[in-house]
Amino acid sequence: MTVKGRKSGLPLAAAVVLAGAATAAGVPMAAVAQAPAGADASVSTQALLESKVRLVKLLLSQSPAMQRIPQSNNAQAKKKLADAQALFAKATSEADAGRQASAIKMLDEALRDIVTASRMVPDPAQLAAQERARYAGISEATRTFLTLYKGVSVKMAGKGGAAPLDVNGINGAIGKAESLAATGNHKDANVVLGDAYKAVVGALNRMLMAETIVYDQKFDTPAEEYNYELSRNKNYEELVPLAIAQLNPPRESAAISESYVQQSRHLRDASRKHAASGDYTNALKTIQDATLHLQRSLRVAGVIVPQTTESKP
Repeated sequence: MTVKGRKSGLPLAAAVVLAGAATAAGVPMAAVAQAPAGADASVSTQALLESKVRLVKLLLSQSPAMQRIPQSNNAQAKKKLADAQALFAKATSEADAGRQASAIKMLDEALRDIVTASRMVPDPAQLAAQERARYAGISEATRTFLTLYKGVSVKMAGKGGAAPLDVNGINGAIGKAESLAATGNHKDANVVLGDAYKAVVGALNRMLMAETIVYDQKFDTPAEEYNYELSRNKNYEELVPLAIAQLNPPRESAAISESYVQQSRHLRDASRKHAASGDYTNALKTIQDATLHLQRSLRVAGVIVPQTTESKP
C-alpha cells in the first residue's frame, strides 16, 4: 500500500523556531524541509519521516533548552519534555512497523511539546536581555512622566488641581533602580521602577480627574479663562505621544488617536483667531472642543481619562 505524502501539521511559528534550533545544532535546513513536490509519494513521505526523526532526536539530545529543563523547577516543562520523549519512542516504533503517517503525526506532536517546554524554561541570557530592554524603556518613561507631572502640577497648584506625589521618593526609587541596574540586577530594578512609574502615572490621572473641580473656579476675565483652557489643552496633547509609546496600541488605534490630535490642533488654531479678535465666547467653545478631541485621542490609545469639558451651545 502506498502512503501518500502530506504536509506537516506543525504550525509555521513553531517550524521557524525549530528551524533556527536545527541550524544552530548543525542540522542542514534541507533535512528539515519537506520533499519537493512532484517526487514519488512514498519516497517523499519516507524522506520527511527521516528528517523529522533526526530533528527530534537531535533536539532532545543536544538542544540547550532541553538540557536546562531537568535542572529547572518547572514541573510543567518537565512533563512536556517527558511527553516529547515518549512520543518520539512511539514514533520510532510506528516507523519501524511501516506506519509512516502515524509516525510523522507523533513526531509533529513531539516537536510541539519541545517548543512549548523550551518556552517555559527560557535561556537566562535571553531573559537578561529582555530585562535590560524593559529597564531602558520604563526608566525613560518614568522620568518623562515625572517631568510632565512637575510641569502640569505647577500650572494647577494654585487652582486646587494638583495631585500629591512624593517626588523625592520617586527620585529615590529611580536612584535605587540605577544602582541595581549597575550591578546587573535589572529584574529587581524593574520592580522598583514599576512601582515608581505607577505612582507617577496615578498622580497624573488624579490631576485629570480633578479637572471638574478646577473648572468650577471663577476667572476674573474671559481672557484668563481662555488662557487656562489653552494651557490645559496643551497639557493633554503632551500626554498623547507618551501614551502611544508606552501602551503601544494597534496601528489602527494609533492612527485614529493621531487624527484626533490633528483635529484638536485645527480647532486650537481657530480658537486663537477668535481670541485675537476678542471673541472669547467662540474662543472658549472652540478650545474646549479641541480638548475633547484630545481626551478621545487618549481613550483610543488606552488611557482612561474623564471627559470633564462639555462644549456649550
